[in-house]
Amino acid sequence: MTRVCYDRAGLLLRMAGHAQAGPEGQDLVCAALSMLMMTLERRMQERAEAVLPVVSRGPGSFMIRCAPEPEAERLCRESFDTIAAGLAVLAENRPECVSFTLENGETDEEEEE
Repeated sequence: MTRVCYDRAGLLLRMAGHAQAGPEGQDLVCAALSMLMMTLERRMQERAEAVLPVVSRGPGSFMIRCAPEPEAERLCRESFDTIAAGLAVLAENRPECVSFTLENGETDEEEEE
């Protein structure tokens, strides 16, 4: 299972584990998770001087954190929120493969209530 944790206040998105929804190299859930994280990484790298991104990735893990300048905080937060929404949709549709949690302990299911 891939565990995704989003710390909205800290602008930190972490992902760890393997979705195991298919054979290695053919796992569409894993591909979707990776593409969303790579999209956020690209967006933050485009504004690197203003959002100060820190990215770490390896087999089964991906982390993006930003410490934006005040003028870039809104763009940064909107980008993180959008990607987190996509990750939450994956968790809703494939709960056996993905879990999504907000750093404060709320899950995507509790968020909808």
